[in-house]
Amino acid sequence: MKLNTLLISVVAACLIPSLVQAKGQSINGEREQRQRPTAEERGERFANTDTDGDEQLSLEEIEIAGATRLAEHFDRIDADGDGRLTKDELKKAHKKRVKGNGTHKRTGSDSDV
Repeated sequence: MKLNTLLISVVAACLIPSLVQAKGQSINGEREQRQRPTAEERGERFANTDTDGDEQLSLEEIEIAGATRLAEHFDRIDADGDGRLTKDELKKAHKKRVKGNGTHKRTGSDSDV
């Protein structure tokens, strides 16, 4: 009986930190901020996604890159309706999202992808 209690205690002690982190909180109960990509990382991501090198992203390029959230909001971000996202359109959408959220801590510049 004591062995079972000891085993359950050890397993529980090992699982609690994993469960807390899966919920997006630190062990002390505070919400962890998701690490935001730097301007350089966003620029690299944009360049890697822009497979034809035209400095714009098509929906096809975005889907191939696996950027599902960006693909879901493509039409809303594409301000001029030309079927391509420019860095400027992405910056404006990012600023609008940050302004609406009010809790986002910015790091780096406003380029997005």
